[in-house]
Amino acid sequence: MKLIFATFFDINYLSRGLILIKSLQNYHSNFTIYLLCLDSETKNYFLKNKVEFSQVVTIELSELESWFPELVSCKTNRSKIEYYFTLSPILPLYILEKYHHYAVCSLDADIKFYASPEEIFKDLEKYSIIVTPHKFSEINKDLIKFGKNNVSFQIFKNDEIGLKCLQKWKKQCIDWCHDYLDEENNRFADQKYLDTWENDYPDKVKTLNSSTTGIAPWNLNNYSITKKFNSFNSNGEKIIFFHFHHFKLIGENWATNGFEIYKVKTGNEARSLYFDYWKRLKKINKELAITTVNIRTNSDVSKRQKLRTENSLFLNLFFNSYLSIRFNKLPIILQKIIFKIYA
Repeated sequence: MKLIFATFFDINYLSRGLILIKSLQNYHSNFTIYLLCLDSETKNYFLKNKVEFSQVVTIELSELESWFPELVSCKTNRSKIEYYFTLSPILPLYILEKYHHYAVCSLDADIKFYASPEEIFKDLEKYSIIVTPHKFSEINKDLIKFGKNNVSFQIFKNDEIGLKCLQKWKKQCIDWCHDYLDEENNRFADQKYLDTWENDYPDKVKTLNSSTTGIAPWNLNNYSITKKFNSFNSNGEKIIFFHFHHFKLIGENWATNGFEIYKVKTGNEARSLYFDYWKRLKKINKELAITTVNIRTNSDVSKRQKLRTENSLFLNLFFNSYLSIRFNKLPIILQKIIFKIYA
């Protein structure tokens, strides 16, 4: 079965995007992924490496803006990250309208596959839309105010319902798509609009409630992560995809994980899954010789300040070993010593 995917990223997320694409190559060779390149560096990389990434079809932002002229005005009334959120319904709709595929799965670049997602696509025999719920752990239930579903992995069938859903979502995001919770109007970025889909399209929306899909920091407490023969499992079943949300690199030796924010209590195997992802990121970034920047955070903040604002961190020790550390809970003198060694 040929699977169609869509994602977008810029040079700062290139290493994550490469992990995503290579993980698909590992588990399902028969696919095409449409990549909206948010800068020329990203497009040039795939043009130079088109043999290795023959399944990748690059798209420029200008193509989408020509197809949907109303999109251009959004650049004047929202931030860059908000403009990127606005693209969430635009890209899959563009692909279905222009290329006439049976269905398309739009997904975030910081996802990694650990098994083929083909089984998920088989649900399209009955449904027109497939969404990924947050599945918040009990301690994070209050975060439901930001949306029942997470805009990280959703599939749209090229039928009346799938297209109707995308067209409505597109209009909503073009009208309003800001990076804050608008409680009065029940809106948050591109995400809160998904709350009504089950009612809007009864019996046509499939929600991925299994323990093998949509695993992320906010629901990690729900699952027991284990490793067997280099395969990661969740509650005894092989993970299909994991969403490495809030995994940000701080220099060469530090990374955030969101464990403190989402009150994650996890064992060594879950951390091992993150360390494996980090090792791959570091290897690719070294090959690419790039330093990544997160446009959603303040780049002017010093490295030490960033470390102190994140309680739970990963530290890359010498000899390529990794440690989970609660940095800002340490005595100041110990913070200074560790920072001096691993800055």
